[in-house]
Amino acid sequence: MSKHTVVAAACALLLAAGTGAWFLAGRAPAGGSDELAAVPGDGLVTFARIQTEMNRAGAGKPALPADPNADKLEAIGGALREFLAGNTVKASNMLDDIDAEIDLRVPTDEQVEADPLLADKEEWLISYFELLPDAPQGKGVKADTYVFVRYALSLRKVEAVLLAETMPSTKGYDLVARKTEPEPSVFDGMNLRFPCRIVASHRPLLEEAARRLGPLVGGPLTDCPTAKGREADFNHLERIARDPAAALTSAANGHGPLPRDLKTPLMTAAAKGSLADIAKAMEAGADPHRADARGRTALHYLLGNQTLSPADRTQAVKLLY
Repeated sequence: MSKHTVVAAACALLLAAGTGAWFLAGRAPAGGSDELAAVPGDGLVTFARIQTEMNRAGAGKPALPADPNADKLEAIGGALREFLAGNTVKASNMLDDIDAEIDLRVPTDEQVEADPLLADKEEWLISYFELLPDAPQGKGVKADTYVFVRYALSLRKVEAVLLAETMPSTKGYDLVARKTEPEPSVFDGMNLRFPCRIVASHRPLLEEAARRLGPLVGGPLTDCPTAKGREADFNHLERIARDPAAALTSAANGHGPLPRDLKTPLMTAAAKGSLADIAKAMEAGADPHRADARGRTALHYLLGNQTLSPADRTQAVKLLY
């Protein structure tokens, strides 16, 4: 199969916006709490739990409590934690297990023969996986570079599997561009992102991962809140990572769309409330690293809040970063 054929197959698949909206409304648990218990078979919850664990790992916070219902793919959050702690070999071994689980989640030819409805899902995933490059290996490649880029590649596969299992249909969705044609979908732009903080400590590795992935990056590589078009500006990303209060006060950063699913009270306060509302939620024990179903945190919501004064906005950024 040529790459042109593969791209065409990957771009020819997913759902209509209305169906996606219905599915999100029907499947996503109600928001309103920091707690996000695992729900077997719920890809949205799994997505949010993975992003939350990655955020907590990047911030040096304890791991989420063990949950017997956790999806095996959630281990990818723990693999990042091990990598950031310097346990490169353990992180690599965890990726072995994650990749094995990914393989088990792709329908086999036998399963497709028994259930022809799985054919689109099988083609959708395999076509995308074939496009992904290999992690760099060989003389001169450092172990941490190999493992980090491999991690980024596994992260793309985890996203694809969760999307395939969450969406009612894969028809019409371009997995490379992460958007639906011809009409937009609630699943457009969904991807798991490296914590913004690690741009300050692991920028060369992030740049190498971005270079290797190229157009297959699937959206912003990090969760640094940026104006559209600056997601790959690593100088800008590093400024945000090192001094978010100074870098995130421009109006240009505050006009992005706000996510609407699996929200917490802290996210609501950040989106619409005052500095006092945000501080009150934090004092009550809210987790600023908790992600919603699109991978956004309270900090992303804050950037759409146009009611705060510049001084209050700066203080809010410091609270939520």
